[in-house]
Amino acid sequence: MIYLFIKQYYKSIIIGFLILWLSLSGSRSLVPGRMLDIPYIDKMGHFAMYTFFSAVLLLDSCRWRTSRHFRYAILLIPLLFGALMEILQMTLTTSRRAESLDLAANIGGVTAGILLAHITLKILEKFRSSHPDHS
Repeated sequence: MIYLFIKQYYKSIIIGFLILWLSLSGSRSLVPGRMLDIPYIDKMGHFAMYTFFSAVLLLDSCRWRTSRHFRYAILLIPLLFGALMEILQMTLTTSRRAESLDLAANIGGVTAGILLAHITLKILEKFRSSHPDHS
């Protein structure tokens, strides 16, 4: 069972570990010399990573024969994971801090990820219906 879970969700698991590493590593090691001095770039990063995380997670869960309720309930994972990362930044690191705007960007990213997954599924459905030999 665990093997099947990892096989099905390996992309989502890798993204989760990447977010964990980015969230808990020192911010100076990620942007050497602060060369990217763009306002709110970290919020854009949060938004992008959680968009990608939730879209991939939702697309991964579409392969299982589960109800829609389960697919949407699984999106609690990136929401709770984002909140946990903020708590861990506050308690475990000295170079990072928890911010409510980061959490808001995470939530916005999950919402955008849902839209991205739906758009991707619609495009795939159209492609499959027009190319039946590629199903």
